[in-house]
Amino acid sequence: MSSPKSIKENIARAKAYGQRKDYMRCLHALSLSLDELASSQVFGREKFEIGILIDEVIRQLLAMDELKRVLLRGLKYTKGQEKKLAAVFMKIHDTIKSALEKAAVEKVRKQKNQIDQYVLTGQKFLAEKDVKEAKKYFRKITEAFPDERGLLQDVGGRLVKSGFPADGVEYLERAIEKTPSDSRPYISLLLAYEMMSEQEKAIEVIKDIVRRFGANESIYVRQAKLFLGKRMYTEAYDAAAAALKTNPLNREAKKISDKLGPKIFGRGFKPGATSKEMQAGKSAQGAKGKKDGMTFNLDGGSATKQDKAAKKKAPAKKPAASKAIKLDF
Repeated sequence: MSSPKSIKENIARAKAYGQRKDYMRCLHALSLSLDELASSQVFGREKFEIGILIDEVIRQLLAMDELKRVLLRGLKYTKGQEKKLAAVFMKIHDTIKSALEKAAVEKVRKQKNQIDQYVLTGQKFLAEKDVKEAKKYFRKITEAFPDERGLLQDVGGRLVKSGFPADGVEYLERAIEKTPSDSRPYISLLLAYEMMSEQEKAIEVIKDIVRRFGANESIYVRQAKLFLGKRMYTEAYDAAAAALKTNPLNREAKKISDKLGPKIFGRGFKPGATSKEMQAGKSAQGAKGKKDGMTFNLDGGSATKQDKAAKKKAPAKKPAASKAIKLDF
């Protein structure tokens, strides 16, 4: 059974919502308090005080512009009619809620239709290579709905794929700033810089992609190509090797690896190994040779320390007495 304290708390909550013009929550809280009052055993002074509080909230509701058409001016609190009044307020709440939800759905539908219309019109001009006219429609719709998720990325991607990467960069950078957790604008921006031969910027975008989302086979191959274009051959080889570790059948990565590996590492080249792995293997081999006392000659042979010491120049032998040449003066 509800206590006077609980009823007053609900009424106080309804009054606070009314002061903030939050009529939906005000209606709901007032309905709950009336329903509690109807099922309680509150009498005398406490019920009189509660009645005064309910009247104050009802006057708040009647003063709201949003409810003037719904609430009758003659509506007031009558003792003994709490249950009926609670049902009236809850019905008004549910009716308004349903209408608001329907209006919200209609608004979203209308907004989506408008976005589609402008974007498709812009795409039509892009197909005709009229980027100036296309951008008019793209700019209007992105300014009209700046919070529409994916819109900036969609517009930027369309410009890039239609052959206007420089125009798409603006929208893609804004999309990344707005939703940095979405990988799509990064991929489109990378494509734009690749088309513009902006290798430095493309490499920076790839670094961002790897840092935020991790790398994959496709990213490694694109990275290898960019490094190759900048003549950063070891970096290009390592990116291709990383792609091959992900997919040993990747033809583009294998082509770059087979082309660069022998030229960079010579006879120490091991297909599929990264530069660090080959360097580590070379260091380990050198350490082993040093431990065994091996040295390598230019002619390809090898010798131990003992052999090397044995080959040191021997002291000259004294000639035999019979063969000695005497000089008399």
